[in-house]
Amino acid sequence: MVTSSKLRRLQRARKLRRQRSAALMILIITVIMAAHAAFSKQDASMDGYNVVSVVVKPGDTLWSIAKEYKPKGTDIREFVYEISANNGIKDCNIICGQTIFVPVI
Repeated sequence: MVTSSKLRRLQRARKLRRQRSAALMILIITVIMAAHAAFSKQDASMDGYNVVSVVVKPGDTLWSIAKEYKPKGTDIREFVYEISANNGIKDCNIICGQTIFVPVI
């Protein structure tokens, strides 16, 4: 026999399961949307370029990498900005071992 207190506990448990399921679905959808936005933005910014992956070595800077790969007639400051923007580098700090994608013609 089911008493009213057991019934209330069962109803609360069902409600809690529904809330957890809804929260999990919202979290999954948010993660998928964030990943899509991050990867589609990077792909769109490099359209029309061939890309070379460069592993940062000790002593490398964005400036030295840009100097090595920049096309002739390109302002190196603009090329450094383009590399940092395409790789999501906000403060020009790069780390040894990091892979940076450099657009080349």
